[in-house]
Amino acid sequence: MSVPIGRPLSRRLLLLAAALALPAATGATPRRGPPDTPIPAPPPRTGPALSIRDRGAIGDGRSHPLSERYKSLEAARRVHPHVRSLDQECDWAALQGAILELSRSGQGGTVLVPPGHYRLDSEIVLPNLDRYDDAFNEVEIVGAGMRASLLSWPDDLGPGRFAIRAGSRQGKGTGDRDGYQRSRIAHLALRGPKPGNRPGDAPPGIGGVALTSRVLLERVGVFGFRAGVDVWRDHSSLISCQLTKNHIGAYWSAGTESFGDHLFLDTDLAGNTLASIAVAPGNGIDHSSFISCHFGFSPYGILAEYGAEYGAEHGAEDGPAQRTFLSNNKFLDCAFEACGNGWIQGPMAEMFGNSLIGCSGSLLPDYRLAKRPAAGLIVVRTLERNQFTGGTASFGDGTNDRAADIETAAIVAGNAVGNRFEDAERLIRLGRDGLAPALAVAGTCRANRFEAVDCSGEFRKVGTGGVDAGNLVQRDYDRVRRLEPERPADGVALTSAPAGGIVPVATAGIAPVGKTRGAIRMGAVLRPGGAASMRVDPAPGSGPPVGIATVDAPAGSDSVTVELRLELR
Repeated sequence: MSVPIGRPLSRRLLLLAAALALPAATGATPRRGPPDTPIPAPPPRTGPALSIRDRGAIGDGRSHPLSERYKSLEAARRVHPHVRSLDQECDWAALQGAILELSRSGQGGTVLVPPGHYRLDSEIVLPNLDRYDDAFNEVEIVGAGMRASLLSWPDDLGPGRFAIRAGSRQGKGTGDRDGYQRSRIAHLALRGPKPGNRPGDAPPGIGGVALTSRVLLERVGVFGFRAGVDVWRDHSSLISCQLTKNHIGAYWSAGTESFGDHLFLDTDLAGNTLASIAVAPGNGIDHSSFISCHFGFSPYGILAEYGAEYGAEHGAEDGPAQRTFLSNNKFLDCAFEACGNGWIQGPMAEMFGNSLIGCSGSLLPDYRLAKRPAAGLIVVRTLERNQFTGGTASFGDGTNDRAADIETAAIVAGNAVGNRFEDAERLIRLGRDGLAPALAVAGTCRANRFEAVDCSGEFRKVGTGGVDAGNLVQRDYDRVRRLEPERPADGVALTSAPAGGIVPVATAGIAPVGKTRGAIRMGAVLRPGGAASMRVDPAPGSGPPVGIATVDAPAGSDSVTVELRLELR
């Protein structure tokens, strides 16, 4: 490009000259084709890439045993050294062979699964890494999309077998179980022998993906297996995955030391025939994060297995879980939708230090297992130091939580200590409306604070005589009972409960309190009501005031709304 000498260069001419000179300066080849065609970014790789089509995969959805191509096993093994029989599928031999080739190269790489339906009849085994080996031999499997690249196992391989298994998941023995795993599976779907079965149907034996440490599943669909994903050890991640139409979506199985720290992000675990997540008695979910995940459309959202019912089947001892079922996990903006028997169920398990933030849910009898109760939304042996936050969605969306179907209470626990229920208006209203009590605690109930729209307080167990909604109450050791004369009030019962039941007791804010006399004017100072000391009236007296009436209460009404002014002990 020539520019007249002596004339100043414009900004446009400078940019154009730089653009024309760029290929020569950098040695790059000028792009050909329409000028507006974007240049696609190369896929992320850890090394060379191998297409399974180049290794002999067919991908038409039909069975193609090796005997179609090879006259003898010896001839087949010259191309696929890992095969054991001419009856094995060409698609399996190609995929497993590509994985082995890359893992043994010392560089690792990407196994590409082009669009197609690939039929497999054996496990796909990912390489097991030595954490102290300098060779970078990680292998990833990448398809063309969840709807484009399908790997299917139409025949059940049986219990203890998986569609894709990490190398350290050899089963019994300790040799390979201490290995180090790192891999990625992305943009494809796995289909097992029984997709679309219904609650109560017998599940297949084969599992989906058997994870161990540091495996990433990204936009992977897993359907029709006993468990979509079987979780061991630590630091694996599932991002935008779909684990549906299995018996269990994700399973923390027995026989592992699970160190937790897993991440489930934008993952759909709804529509499985037993549970979205299940945990074996010898395992637990620790320090993991579930963000914008979808549980439900199954009998259970999260289930802790226990007892003889699961012991013989999973090799676990009968009886309660051997470790904390849910410990220090975060559930953020998750939906426990249309669960048949409950959201979180572990009657013999412990739930400690978890946070449920912005979570919602509902019950739906269509997904209920016969002869199993819907005792509550959350049923555990021990509920300790958990936090429930997120507005009225925390315990039902108010339209389809089916509170009338709850047999015991919204939350059922053997012991409940130190839990926080923030924005718990809906939880309290379940009991106030007579649909279901908020809590049922058989043993210790202590320091369970709640925050509602107008008031705050504590869930407490009721002592002798029971209480009615609107009663002033006093402490009786670790329980509450109706206020006695000449005693300071400790709170106001927001619901009714017999002895041994649990009531939310408001200690601050505005709450409806029962009254003993006629009309009460707004602004009146209210004290315990004489002979009926568990109620209030505006008569002057020596007792400490309970609070100030915030509205007029006409004669004949049975309560008055009071801004509480309690002398708490």
